[in-house]
Amino acid sequence: MSLRYAIKFKSEQFDFQSELPEEYNAGNRFYGKDLAEYLTNSFLASGLVADFLDEDWGWLVLGLIGEDLHFDVAIYNLLDDSEQPSNEWGLWVHAYGKGKILGFIPKRVEIAVPQFVVDVINMAIKSVAYDIGDWDD
Repeated sequence: MSLRYAIKFKSEQFDFQSELPEEYNAGNRFYGKDLAEYLTNSFLASGLVADFLDEDWGWLVLGLIGEDLHFDVAIYNLLDDSEQPSNEWGLWVHAYGKGKILGFIPKRVEIAVPQFVVDVINMAIKSVAYDIGDWDD
């Protein structure tokens, strides 16, 4: 079983064509803010703690389950080879728990993405998307 979860889908629900504010993403013009907000609200409605922020490569949703389990969802707009606007999106999900080095030094370790997180994502995406599939990147 893979530690990560990845999904791609198509949806016109999220902006992929308008002019983007230059202040986001370190001046790089990445779509996905509205998708990050949508996923964040889906996690919050499911009782999880979540928020989102812009990165220099795109958008990131950060979440917390209890005190020890963290997850993040990287959001990508999947442009085609012509670099034309695309309604295709990719999500790449990681989860982390507490571990130890040498048996006593605290360390964050990657763990399998909890099924509950996968379920929330799938339910949210299925309600607004089509052509949903695994993303192997």
